[in-house]
Amino acid sequence: MPDLTQEQLENVQIDYGIIYTNYGETDVKLLGPTRGGGEFVATASIRSIEFDGMKGETMGTHVVEDINAVLSVVTLDTSMATLALAMPWATYDDVGGTITAETANVGIIPGTAYLKNVTMFAKTIKGEYRKVTLYNALSKKDFSLAAKPKGEGEVSLEINANWDATDSNANLFLVETVASLVAV
Repeated sequence: MPDLTQEQLENVQIDYGIIYTNYGETDVKLLGPTRGGGEFVATASIRSIEFDGMKGETMGTHVVEDINAVLSVVTLDTSMATLALAMPWATYDDVGGTITAETANVGIIPGTAYLKNVTMFAKTIKGEYRKVTLYNALSKKDFSLAAKPKGEGEVSLEINANWDATDSNANLFLVETVASLVAV
């Protein structure tokens, strides 16, 4: 078996993810505490162009039809703001401290319900961070909150990145290496 390189070892991701909503914006918020870290999944629907005489999968005949990205995380924070994040289709009144589902909530989810971004930082052995940012983020998972004896309530979020229909050059997500966490 070939030897691993020091660089390969230093790039092993360790520990939980640190997750922020609207990172880099004036309304940035740490999402936490979390349980089980965070998981980023990017998927692409790829179609193969078929032609007569094709012997199987053929290089140069694959078309990306769509790309999607989601960040899954379980938070123990049951603040009204976090519950509202989990239910972007409901009406959140931060002054009155209420969340309601009304007839007016049926229909198009307004642009104001989308977060500018959700960002996860994952540390490597080297001490750098992989910074994963999802843009135009919206939680679409069904909402559930269970109160249980000798346990904590958990809110499972699946926050989807969304394309910007008004900006064809905008990113869906960005994965990058940063030297350290920047204080927010």
